[in-house]
Amino acid sequence: MMKKIVYIIGVTLAFSSCSFLDTEVYGNLDEKNLYHDENSCMAGLAGIYDRLGAEGVYGLNIWGELDAGTDLTVYRADYNKSKALPSLNNYNNTDPYLQLTWQHLYEGINRANDYIASITGRTDSDCGGARKKTMFLAEAKALRALFYMNLVAYWGEVPLRLEVVRDLAQQQLKKSSQPEIYRQIIKDLEEAEPGCLPADELNAPGRIAKTTVQALLARAYMWQAGYPVEADTWEDALIWARKVRDSGLHTLYKTTEDGVNGYRALFINMCSNKYDLTYRESMFEVEFYGNGLDKTNESGKVGLYMGISQQTTTDPDVPRAYAWYHGTKLFFKMFEDADARKWWNFADYKYVTTDGKVKKVMLSDSDKASYVDGDPGKWRAEYDPVRPWSLNSSSINFPVMRYSDVLLMIAECANEVAGSPTKEAVDAINEVRKRAGISEIGLTDCTQSSFRDSIKVERTRELCFEVPRHMELRRWGKQYFFDRINLLKDQSMDSQNKKIGYDLTTVKALPAINLAEKHIYYPIPQAELNTNPTCGQNVNW
Repeated sequence: MMKKIVYIIGVTLAFSSCSFLDTEVYGNLDEKNLYHDENSCMAGLAGIYDRLGAEGVYGLNIWGELDAGTDLTVYRADYNKSKALPSLNNYNNTDPYLQLTWQHLYEGINRANDYIASITGRTDSDCGGARKKTMFLAEAKALRALFYMNLVAYWGEVPLRLEVVRDLAQQQLKKSSQPEIYRQIIKDLEEAEPGCLPADELNAPGRIAKTTVQALLARAYMWQAGYPVEADTWEDALIWARKVRDSGLHTLYKTTEDGVNGYRALFINMCSNKYDLTYRESMFEVEFYGNGLDKTNESGKVGLYMGISQQTTTDPDVPRAYAWYHGTKLFFKMFEDADARKWWNFADYKYVTTDGKVKKVMLSDSDKASYVDGDPGKWRAEYDPVRPWSLNSSSINFPVMRYSDVLLMIAECANEVAGSPTKEAVDAINEVRKRAGISEIGLTDCTQSSFRDSIKVERTRELCFEVPRHMELRRWGKQYFFDRINLLKDQSMDSQNKKIGYDLTTVKALPAINLAEKHIYYPIPQAELNTNPTCGQNVNW
């Protein structure tokens, strides 16, 4: 399905989309003519979706600079060792990456608040009918919940704004506790769930479907059950994850007719801008469009800043990628040799430049045998169909929720609820493992504790670079968070007599060398404190 661009003059909303947003261009919108027909209501909703693709959110920072510097991903450029970067745990609350992400997340929330208030006051006929009005409100509330989920994942306690901010007086607000924020996230999602359309009716993953809301509810309840809230919400998470499974609308992508493993095929399609309407494993994607050369730049950096390094600019037939981040030694060691995801999540080729021409060279068996860490290959710019390729611009979508995540949530939650692995839990994790081509787990093979460990490894292998790693580490325990990151500087040897961590002189060890108690969450940006001194700073900052 082709992606299209629509923009609204007057409210400055530019967005990428698929055909559902193929609405007319509006000019000079104001309170008198805003949201009095279905098309303008749809355009307003698109304006909320637009912030998901901003550079501070899924355009770059959420999966890039703000989530690197863990046991999974590290910044790779040694010549920038002294640079102030979140990924190096070398930053303060004036950091521009933090400021931009905070700004873009709250812009999304403010747009959602404004839209929800406006649509609530419109008649059914203004919105194209009662069902359409319910749908518009449902998706807006789900989006507001998603913005807050990102805030709580990186900052913990934040101001909970539920009304549009129009002046500095409305900006004054104290931080809310995490239980309060989760209550609002869950309230928004539970109110959204009955109004969002089924996935087979939307027929594209660029909008939030009913089962996506159910999956987000499972995620929110599961996050809340972990550190630091540690609420007794495992069963709630399990109930919502089961609803997704029992809908029958989503399955894992299968091996293709020409023998390509389903995991690889899924991401090849995603990189190629092809939507899968058969399996619907990708349940919700943030959509990007173009190559950054149009009047409205709706491209992202997926597959470029997190991708396979290629720095030559003289060959127009190969995409250029800075590839600032590497998958770590710790992550690479998690894979079994038979795992089909191993040499997809890590690049199984490199680019070699001779006389300005770039050649793709597959890694040899000896290359693979000596491999330690390197470029993530999950999103590969070579499949991006938009031409010409341009510097730092990609049309590859970013997946916010996949069905494999739902299966692994079922496995984790069922184990916690029952106090030991259940058939349901084992079946769920094995569905993911079978597609990867690795051995299945037997029901009697594990204790509750050892099954937890298996889930941690499986989630990392399957969902690397997608689900916020800082959140994953933290919810599994404060000590676990610090222990895993500290392994980056571990100078001891593993069972193969290879150093566990990195040399202390390299940039890849810096996240651990610089790690302090305060880094459990990011600081509230100074720009927020300047306009909202009531807010207060996070602990230890």
